[in-house]
Amino acid sequence: MSIMLDPAMPDGRPESRRIWLGTPGYWLCQLFGWGGVGFAVLSPLFIYQPRNAADEVVLGVAIESRILFLFLGIAGSHLLRAIHFRLLRGGSGLFRFILRALPCLLMVCAIQTLWLEADFRARASSRPGMPEDFPLAWTAADVLDDFTYYLALMVIWTGFYICLRHLRDQQRARLDRARLEAAVRESELRALKAQINPHFLFNSLNSLRSLLPFEMEKPREAITRLADLLRASLGSGQETLIPLRIELETVENYLAIEQLRHEDALRWRIDADPAAGEVPVPPFLLQGLVENAVKHGICRIEGGGEVITEARLSGEILRLRVTNPGRLLHPAPGRGVGLANLRARLELLFGQSATFALSDSNAGTVEALVELPISSTPLIP
Repeated sequence: MSIMLDPAMPDGRPESRRIWLGTPGYWLCQLFGWGGVGFAVLSPLFIYQPRNAADEVVLGVAIESRILFLFLGIAGSHLLRAIHFRLLRGGSGLFRFILRALPCLLMVCAIQTLWLEADFRARASSRPGMPEDFPLAWTAADVLDDFTYYLALMVIWTGFYICLRHLRDQQRARLDRARLEAAVRESELRALKAQINPHFLFNSLNSLRSLLPFEMEKPREAITRLADLLRASLGSGQETLIPLRIELETVENYLAIEQLRHEDALRWRIDADPAAGEVPVPPFLLQGLVENAVKHGICRIEGGGEVITEARLSGEILRLRVTNPGRLLHPAPGRGVGLANLRARLELLFGQSATFALSDSNAGTVEALVELPISSTPLIP
């Protein structure tokens, strides 16, 4: 049995504020749980009728001690909740959790017992009117009784806490699974719509190309490149990762089409390690960065410039770099969707193993850098 009790931040660490402050539902359960314990331990004292003044003093100390007992119980259980967060972070087997949580449970109960016993005797010894024969010496039986009582309550509290969180996580997992199934169905529908008779589209482009005279070399080349781009787009819809060499072919086709439009204003160069050709990368990752470089760099600069695409292997890391002239501007509201999607794709596929950075230099160039692990398995196959 594996249990995962509480949500984590994207980097895998639990949310510290939620650990220590808790949630309204959690404090409601604490209130009802310890409120019931308080009623059980305090109600006999409130209905007790003291026989003399000494009994009244002893009763007052006993009530104060029981209130402290409840306070220590709430504080100790809240501390155990934080410990459970840490021990169960990322999921853990139930037996392993018990082995790790038991020492913490015993330590918390021991601290509560010693605090309660010391406070009770301090109050009794300093309270005027206490009977002279009232036992103030520490006894093993009293300590053991309080420790056992605390331990039983904390074990019950821990059991209820784990069961409730586990049930909630199961409910959340079912909800996430339902959402995932709905997203998959929606993706399949979109893929089907995108693939409706693609041969008709390619045949139409080829027919259009054949109508152009042979001397119209640039329009014929543009149609050929466009067909290759469309074929790559439709073919990558079913793939999570593709070889880098195929992605570089897509980039080359895109830049060739853009160069027909911008002519001498656009210069481009692709520099890739031959050994990196078979490294898997998300489809249209580089193409999206190159498209941004042309749209937000070349198109905004009088005289244009050069777009440089690099792919380098460094140990177990593949570095993809796209450089273009220009300045880095803050996107207007509603813009920057492409880069946000790129970051989301990298996080979904590689978690924290992949990084993306966008920066500019004083030399008037903008650099987009993506680092991908070449040995890790994608989180989504």
